[in-house]
Amino acid sequence: MARRRVLIAAALLMAGAAYPSIAQQPQPGPTRTKEPRTAGAPTGKTLGSRPTPAAQPAAPSAPVVAHPESLVTPQAAVTAPAAPAAPAAPAASAFTAGLALQPFSGSGDSSRYEYLRTLSRNLDSATVELVALFRNTSGQPMAGAAAPTALSARERDRWVRCRNLYWDYNSLAAGLQSVGGPFASAALSRAVAALDSALTGVEALSECDNVSSMISAPERWARWQDEYANAARHFYGGWYGQVREAHEKVRALVVALNGLLPAARALPVPPGLPRNPPYAGAR
Repeated sequence: MARRRVLIAAALLMAGAAYPSIAQQPQPGPTRTKEPRTAGAPTGKTLGSRPTPAAQPAAPSAPVVAHPESLVTPQAAVTAPAAPAAPAAPAASAFTAGLALQPFSGSGDSSRYEYLRTLSRNLDSATVELVALFRNTSGQPMAGAAAPTALSARERDRWVRCRNLYWDYNSLAAGLQSVGGPFASAALSRAVAALDSALTGVEALSECDNVSSMISAPERWARWQDEYANAARHFYGGWYGQVREAHEKVRALVVALNGLLPAARALPVPPGLPRNPPYAGAR
């Protein structure tokens, strides 16, 4: 009898494993409201449930490389062609041989003396360069020059260089007037006034600007050969005497200025120019 009970109990256990009873199946219970998780509190997970996206490991991102702002070009600037810039009109200040001078902007006698010192050196240098530029030239317009192409490259370059020196002379004349006056030294006041008058009389150098314009834009001159010849004759007929007169006044200015400058700032008096122009055959 006992053996029979054991066999029946074993059979019932095997049947219960294959067909669970209703009492053994999970019954629906009351709905539970999920409480918000406090930051930093451990999260309880049900075994076998899918982790939330926040719990998934983030994929490694590409390293961020910092670029200078100047290298980061907007796409529009890369794809769109740049608009051509309008040509700028040449300014007078662009024509210079490197001896131009800005107007005086200082104050006090010592500043004015230093400005006059620089002006005297620049004016002497411009005069010496002009003399060297036209040394051993014919002193006349080139014969048969019906167009700029008839002029040699050396002749064209000479007029352009003279044009630049002409604008330097203009800047020095304006700079002298910007210094003002009078000065405590009567001799310096007279020297500045005399140089101002002499620079006003240097008018033949303007022909260098005219001839240079004729060379660069010949279509603007209806009678090119006549205009060129007249401008060149006017230049050669007057420039040297006018420049020499201004240079004599610069020498007098240096003498008066040296009496007011410290000994270490004194300038050597420029040598005088010969009376004859430096043209071919001149002595």
